[in-house]
Amino acid sequence: MALVEVSITGTEDAMTMRTAQQGAPGTASGARLTRRRGGASLRHALTIDVEDWYHDSGETAAGQQENRVVDNTLRLLDILAVRRIRATFFFLGEVAERFPGLVRRAADAGHEIASHGYHHRPLRDLLQSEFRKDVARSLRLLEDVSGQPVRGYRAPYLSIKAGVRWPIDTLRELGLAYDSSILPIDRPPGLELVCPRAPFRHENGLWEIPVAVLQFGFFWHLPLAGGNGLRLLPLWLLYRLVRRFEHDVGAGVFYLHPWELDPDSPTAARPGRWLLRPGRRHLPKRLARLLGEVAFGPIADVFADRVKNTESVTEAKRAGST
Repeated sequence: MALVEVSITGTEDAMTMRTAQQGAPGTASGARLTRRRGGASLRHALTIDVEDWYHDSGETAAGQQENRVVDNTLRLLDILAVRRIRATFFFLGEVAERFPGLVRRAADAGHEIASHGYHHRPLRDLLQSEFRKDVARSLRLLEDVSGQPVRGYRAPYLSIKAGVRWPIDTLRELGLAYDSSILPIDRPPGLELVCPRAPFRHENGLWEIPVAVLQFGFFWHLPLAGGNGLRLLPLWLLYRLVRRFEHDVGAGVFYLHPWELDPDSPTAARPGRWLLRPGRRHLPKRLARLLGEVAFGPIADVFADRVKNTESVTEAKRAGST
């Protein structure tokens, strides 16, 4: 499908010397709308889960693992700066605490800062009180380091399940405006949807902004909008699936991890994790091409009518609720 890009000029972001040497200042709006046939414009949300390779095994920074998250995230920031794209960065609290300059770098470039929790632990391993403390700790840390309010949360492993209310209640009590943790499928190949693929509002007022699950064939629904699809699918097929999602649902949420750009990064020793390795070497080139052909922005902008109309509480109130 032929695409015609329409640029919207904004004020320049404060960028570091490294990005300036790339010759790519960002824009405050971060918006380049992709005009489709029929004249309608549509922009998707691009999200980054900032964690290191060893967090996939549940390990913490206290071990002896090789840290690669800084270089990989800086590389990703440079790719986005070249295309003048802003995104939502879901920072793991452990990473933010150990490398606060990385959070500030992303915030200064105009990216939205959101929470990926403090420890990279699935919800099934946490008591409700542990979950609250984990999220609250990450919120205080990220707001202090970035200097901006944190409105969104994404659970490690997208581990909040549809129909489970207590995590959603906890997130709203902590003052968050949206969650992006619930997959519309329970497990691949996703023959049945368990929640809407479009953003929806929980009973307590918290918005759910799901990761885009693309329909593959007549029945399959798979989370291929992001690193998995870019690494494993032919680009022509990924574009076809994205256009079908646009037609059926509208704007979607893409996601990837900094370690997906790193072919030399180790992989956690867990069953099936070998699937995270294929395609890493050509991912940066494919990502750059996708950013040039599809319009992206942060969740707070793409879904501004939902997110910004949900009032957030102050850091002091959050601290008092822990």
